[in-house]
Amino acid sequence: MYGRGTMAAVDRDERRVSSKWLKKFGAKWAVLAAMGVDCGNRGARIPPDVHDQLRLARMKIASGCFSPCEVGCTLDKVEGQLISIGSSLGEDYLRPWFDLLGQAMEGRIDPRRISEIPALASVVNECKLLACYCDETATLPENLEDKTR
Repeated sequence: MYGRGTMAAVDRDERRVSSKWLKKFGAKWAVLAAMGVDCGNRGARIPPDVHDQLRLARMKIASGCFSPCEVGCTLDKVEGQLISIGSSLGEDYLRPWFDLLGQAMEGRIDPRRISEIPALASVVNECKLLACYCDETATLPENLEDKTR
């Protein structure tokens, strides 16, 4: 059986993993949402399903209640649709979006600095949900810890 300190360490590690996924998926969502806006601004028709899927993914990411597989699949589907749409705008159009998507999933886009990325300017106000400043590794206060052990 785990000791009290070991369980707290496991809990912190699980929170760190989920926070990492929240940030990656949140950044990917921001890139895809901005890409959808940009494609639309360039005259491409964006199917309503893309907007619906982005809204659903955003809601799940914001709530923190999702399986990484489920949100990943939703965002991958949207990514495929937007790449197909963006391909009509040319290979040079897609290259910077591919770079941003890669950075998002590598965890190199800091959610608190999205406003500093010009390509993401169209979604900055919707990204405030991603900029959590809480201490992600904080333990529960003594009075909230599990007393059943």
